[in-house]
Amino acid sequence: MTQDNPGWRKEIDRAAIDGRVAFATAAFLLGAGIFVLLDRIGTPEPFVALLAPALAVTGLAAIGFMLRSMRISSFYAAGRAAPGVYAGLALTALGLALAMPFTPPGPAGVSLSSLMAGLGSGLLLAALWTGPMLRKTGAFSIASMLVARFPGLTIRLGATLATGAAGLCIGLAGLAMAQHSLAQATAADAQTCAILAAVIVALIVVPGGMAGLVWSATGAAGLLIAGIAAPLALMIGSGEAIPLPLPGNRVAFEEALAHMTQWRAGSPAPMEADSLIVIGVALGVAALGSLLAPAITTQNARETQRGGLSGLVWCVLLALMALMIAAASTQTLQAGGVGLRPGDLPAFLLEASGRGLVGICGAHPATIAQAREACAALPGFSGALRPSDITATSDYLLLGLAELRGYGAAFSGLAMAGRISIALVLSAAGFFTLATALGDDASRRKREASALASHRLAVTRLVLLGAIASCAAQLASNAPDPRLLIGAALALSAVAIAPLLLLSLWPRAEGQDGAIALVTGLAVAEAIILLAGRQPTADDVAMASEAGFAAATLAGFGASFRHPADHTSEAAAFVHGLLHGEGDVLGPDKGA
Repeated sequence: MTQDNPGWRKEIDRAAIDGRVAFATAAFLLGAGIFVLLDRIGTPEPFVALLAPALAVTGLAAIGFMLRSMRISSFYAAGRAAPGVYAGLALTALGLALAMPFTPPGPAGVSLSSLMAGLGSGLLLAALWTGPMLRKTGAFSIASMLVARFPGLTIRLGATLATGAAGLCIGLAGLAMAQHSLAQATAADAQTCAILAAVIVALIVVPGGMAGLVWSATGAAGLLIAGIAAPLALMIGSGEAIPLPLPGNRVAFEEALAHMTQWRAGSPAPMEADSLIVIGVALGVAALGSLLAPAITTQNARETQRGGLSGLVWCVLLALMALMIAAASTQTLQAGGVGLRPGDLPAFLLEASGRGLVGICGAHPATIAQAREACAALPGFSGALRPSDITATSDYLLLGLAELRGYGAAFSGLAMAGRISIALVLSAAGFFTLATALGDDASRRKREASALASHRLAVTRLVLLGAIASCAAQLASNAPDPRLLIGAALALSAVAIAPLLLLSLWPRAEGQDGAIALVTGLAVAEAIILLAGRQPTADDVAMASEAGFAAATLAGFGASFRHPADHTSEAAAFVHGLLHGEGDVLGPDKGA
C-alpha cells in the first residue's frame, strides 16, 4: 500500500490514493444501488435495512486489515501520506462522533447551544492551530510532543497518563455508542453488540494503526454524508420544499422547531453558565489527542491546515443537513399522525414506539391495543391523535425520515450505517491514543536509544487489544453514559494538556516549569470538584476545567522567570523551529 513506500512521491502517490478512493466509492454506490433494488422487488424490509450497516462494518474492518504494516511511520502516522482533503474528512467523522451523544435531550441543566458552540470553537482551534502545530513538530502524538518539549519524569508520566486516560474515555464512549447503534439496527442483545463492536474496532486499528484509523474515518465520513444527503436529495428531486428559513419553507421550519422544542426533555442552563460550558468544552476539544489524529498523517503543516479547513466546512454542512432532516421528519410525523385514530397507526410507527424512539399518548405502545389503552387514559382525548400526543426522540428524527416518507428500508439502513461507522472510528481513535501513550510515548527515552520497531509495535498492539477487550467486557455487563465519558476526557485535556500546549510556545519554559504547571492545574481542578461537596454538575466540571487551565498557565509562566532566559537552550530552539522552521522540529523518529 502507499504508506509502505519508502518516500513521498506526490503525483504518483496522490494518483494511487485517489484511485483507491474512487474504487471504494464505486463499490459502495454499487452496493447501495443493489440494496435499493432489493427493496423495490419486495425483499423483507428488516433484511434490507441490515444490508447497509453490514456493508459498512465489513468495509471498515477490511480497510484496517488491508493496511496492516510493520513500519513505524505507517503504524503511527499513516506514512504521512494522507492528502488534506481526506484528512479533513477523517476530522469530520471524529468531530461529529463527539457531538453525536449530545443531541436532544441533552444533559440536565446544559443548553444545546452552549455545547454546540463549545464543540464548534474547539474544532476550529484543533483544525487551525493545535493540529498544524502538532504536525509541524513531527511528533507521532500530542503526548510525544509534550514529552520532547518538557523533558523530565513528571511530564512524561503526567502527559502520557492524562492523554491515555482521555483516550480510554473516548474509546469506551465510542464503543458504547457503536453498541447502542448496532442494537438499534439488529435488535441483538447488548452482549452480542458489544463483542461485535469490539471486534470491528480491533480490526480497524490493530493491524494498521493510524493508517487503518484515518482511512476508515475517511470512509465513515463518506457513509455519513451519503446517509444524510440521500433522503434530502429525494425530497428536493420530487419538488418539495425543505423545512428551512432560507431558501426553503420557513413556516414549516418554525412549526417543526416548535414541536422539537416542546419534545425536548430537560431545561437549558442559566445564561450566566453558558460561557463556562462553551470555554470549557472548547479547551478540551482543542487539546484532545484522539481528535487530532488526522493532523499527524498529512505531508506537512500547510496540508494539515487545508485539511482542517475542509473538515470544518463539512462539519457545518452536515450539521445544517442534520437540522433539515430533523425538521422534515418532525413535519412528516405530525402531518401523517395527527388526526389518526390509534387503531389506524402504521406498523412501522408502532414498532418504533415499542423501541422507545416514538411516544404515543405519553407511552410507548408496541401494539394497537396498547395504543388505544394509552390514549384512552389521557384527559380530553376524543378519539383522534392531537399534535401533543405524538413525540419523537432526536435519534428517530435523524434516522427515520426515509421510513416516514416511504423511501424504503435501504435508505434507513444507509443512515444507520453512517451513524455506526463514526462511532466505531471514534472508539478506534480513543483506544489508539491510549495505546500510543502507554505503549510508546511513556518509553520515549528508552526507544530513542535502542528500542526495536517490532518491539514498539508489539507493545502498542498488546495495549490496544487489552483495552478493547476490557472495555467490551465492561459494556457487556453495564453500559456507561457516553456523555459522561466524553465530558471527562474533555475536562482532563483542558486541565492537563491545553496549558502545556500553550506553554510549549514560550521559549523560557523548561521541563520543571511544565511540571509545575501540570501539577498546579490538576490540583486546582480537583480542589474545586471536592469543594463542591456534591455530585459534580456540568457547571462544576466546566468551572474546574477553566480554573485548572488558568492556574496551570499562570504557574508555568511564573515559574519560567525563576531562571534567566537562555536563547541557546533546547526549548528556545524548539520554539524557533516551530514558529519559523519548515517543519519536523523533533527530527525523524527512530525506526521511521
